[in-house]
Amino acid sequence: MTTIVNTLPVGVEIYSPDGKMQFLNDTDFKIFGIPKETFDISGVNINGNPNLPDKVKKVVMEGGDIRCSFPYSFNTVKDSSYYSTSQDGDIHIECIGRPITDARGQLENYLFIVQNVTETVRATRQLEEKKQLQDNILNSIPACIQIKDIEDNSRYVFCNDESQRLFGISVDKTIYDVMEAKRVSRIEKTDKEVFATGNPYNGLEHIELKDGRSYDALVRKSVIFDSGKRMLLTVRWDQSLQNDLKRRTKMLDLSMEIMNAHTWFYEPDKDKFSFGEGSDNLIINPVLHDSLKKFISFVHPDDRKLFLDSFRHAITHENEKWNVEYRADLNNNGTYNWWQTQGLVETTQRDEGLYTFMFGMTISIDKHKQNELTMMRENEKKLNGLIQQNELILNNTYSGLVYITTDYIVQWENVANCSASLTYEAYKKGSHCYESYGFTSPCEDCVMQQAILSRQTEQMQNTFENGHTLEIFCTPVFKEDGTADGIVIRMDDVTERENMIQELKHAKTLAEQSDKLKSAFLANMSHEIRTPLNAIIGFSDLLMETTEPEEKAEYIKIININNELLLKLISDILDLSKIESGTVELKYDKFDISTYFEDLVISMKQRITNSYVRLLSHNPYPDCKVNLDRNRVTQIITNYVSNAIKYTPKGFIEMGYEVVENGIRLYVRDSGIGIPDEKKNKLFQRFEKLDEFAQGTGLGLSICKAIAEAMGGNVGFESTFGQGSLFWAFLPCETEIHQEKQLQTEKKTVPVPNKSSISNERKTILIAEDIESNYLLVSTILKKDYDLIRAKNGQEAMDIIKSQPVDLLLIDMKMPIMNGLIATEKIRQFNTKLPIIALTAHAFDADRQAALTAGCNEYLMKPIDKTKLFDILQEFL
Repeated sequence: MTTIVNTLPVGVEIYSPDGKMQFLNDTDFKIFGIPKETFDISGVNINGNPNLPDKVKKVVMEGGDIRCSFPYSFNTVKDSSYYSTSQDGDIHIECIGRPITDARGQLENYLFIVQNVTETVRATRQLEEKKQLQDNILNSIPACIQIKDIEDNSRYVFCNDESQRLFGISVDKTIYDVMEAKRVSRIEKTDKEVFATGNPYNGLEHIELKDGRSYDALVRKSVIFDSGKRMLLTVRWDQSLQNDLKRRTKMLDLSMEIMNAHTWFYEPDKDKFSFGEGSDNLIINPVLHDSLKKFISFVHPDDRKLFLDSFRHAITHENEKWNVEYRADLNNNGTYNWWQTQGLVETTQRDEGLYTFMFGMTISIDKHKQNELTMMRENEKKLNGLIQQNELILNNTYSGLVYITTDYIVQWENVANCSASLTYEAYKKGSHCYESYGFTSPCEDCVMQQAILSRQTEQMQNTFENGHTLEIFCTPVFKEDGTADGIVIRMDDVTERENMIQELKHAKTLAEQSDKLKSAFLANMSHEIRTPLNAIIGFSDLLMETTEPEEKAEYIKIININNELLLKLISDILDLSKIESGTVELKYDKFDISTYFEDLVISMKQRITNSYVRLLSHNPYPDCKVNLDRNRVTQIITNYVSNAIKYTPKGFIEMGYEVVENGIRLYVRDSGIGIPDEKKNKLFQRFEKLDEFAQGTGLGLSICKAIAEAMGGNVGFESTFGQGSLFWAFLPCETEIHQEKQLQTEKKTVPVPNKSSISNERKTILIAEDIESNYLLVSTILKKDYDLIRAKNGQEAMDIIKSQPVDLLLIDMKMPIMNGLIATEKIRQFNTKLPIIALTAHAFDADRQAALTAGCNEYLMKPIDKTKLFDILQEFL
């Protein structure tokens, strides 16, 4: 019995109930590489086997049945000293365990049947890998491939990924799951026709899915066999890919055609081939191939060894499928075609004994092979085209790209092609990346290594000596097994972006400073306005209480002075605002600044009331024509002189001008107190005064600066504390200097009209004003010389003009019921000759333009200047 067990092709092991080994056969010794002569069986217990799973050990100890397979490591056996073995590496074991019981059913021993199934496991894995490869190939084809079992309610038994993506079809579903029943009939009709006749169908199908998507698809349907069962194969192409699919359609049509095939039968004991169905069309003279020796002579010399080796293996392995591809000239015409032969060996019982035979089918795969070769060439061409296209795209991006493998070798780069600012000759294909920087080993703190370790994109930024800033992104690339393959480096020149960020930060800082200046401006303006208002309100109250003529005169004088100061302050603020906002209109005209300057000198002399101060003037030209806004010139000179008067207790003030390159330079020099160094940086700022107690708004120098800059010029000063100051303003303009005075007609100033200068005939003026105090002021000024009528809104004014004669209309722009603008527009619809003068507290040019556009002849701003009012009345009456 032992001899029989030792000859078994499987290992046999017997263990006692407590797990001690009792017996193992010769096959077991061979499987596990155990030296039979020196093996001590008494020292082996199954519970100490390091490779045996715990669940197996548990079943053995409990006396149960088990069948399992598991990996077996000889290195683990050696490390654990379980037993001595000559084997190395790993194998795969399949074991069957059965308890051996006595007559009473008690566990007597435990039997193990062991088999080395390493090759079987390996073959199974290879088969699974091949199947997975086949599925991957089908899933990578950009066409929808589906197989239906028509006999099983047209259920899908295979759908590739493209089918699931486009149509939402999956295995075990039917077409009714994705389409409405009324849309299916035409598709089912062709399915049944192809399945019934076996004839392929090529056509166009319109598919409308339940989810609202629709496709026009090119379709090919044909019958195929799977394990002997007829199935319907459907291939669809999205017609939107028509240009690309023309080539693919031809390729797929060729590959999907039914292959030519024939059957054969072989008797090994007779060495005889017989040919059956289909052979008449493929083999002209079967006698030439009726033995293995004859047949092999027609096989291509390069394929004969492959054919014979596979044939001999198959003939000795019954029920193992034979499959071989080879080239053969079966018609003996000198042309080798590709064939695929599949077959099986079987043995049956005959009267005279066992009869072994081989049968199978040979299919012509010559077209398939040609298609493979064609597809390979087309794919290679397409791949080369894609590579060129990708390189063209990458080389025209604004980012430099580099691919570096883990050995630091540059595999691909387009840095030099991308941007001149990114080159630095940093990377060269085939060289180590660090060599470009003059190193012989990888850089310290290498960002490439950081990206590989972190397994995510790492970012860094470098600014080079030439001022360029590069932003570098390192993205690791990993293989399927998770190990690093290399790094993709993207480099972007972000110099402009960084400059923009700095500019935005600077702009933000300026905005914050502007906000602070605005708050300070409002605070200063509130203080400066309250100062004269305090005097006006206070002395107005005192004026009402006192009865002394001298006190009344003094109080009125103080009120008038502060009125002028308040008006000057408001005027300066509005003027500064308009100049800085760019809304002021500069009125350039050509005039003789030498003559105009003499008038300014006379005017400035009247402002100096201090007998210890002399006014000097420097007018260097007898005739000098300039093209400037003369009022703004006056404003700059006046502000400079007024400023000098405040800070010059004695000495002189000199005002002058001179022609310089591209314009003129105005200046005012004084021998006053000068400016301390710590206050020089605050000059030309709003509300800034050297002496906080000095009279004035503190806006004069700011206005001078704003005017000069609005005219394209600039301002400046020189000063020594205790010795005096020099303020100047450069105004760009065209100049004409003449050494002799040219005759010119000067515009005479219109004198302020008085009662005697007005016509003896009293005129009627309509005053449209809703506020009582405002009307009282205007009527007080005019009632001695004019007949006055009052309207409290625009509607009343319009009605009065329609009902009685009026010589002139003074109209407020802001009134209830109907404002001045609307009233003026309506009056102009029926009276175009009546002079209309706008009265308004708005001081902006836009308001003045709106009034003139509505139909006003002139525009008078509040508070009313009596002189200007009489000038206007004299002009229009």
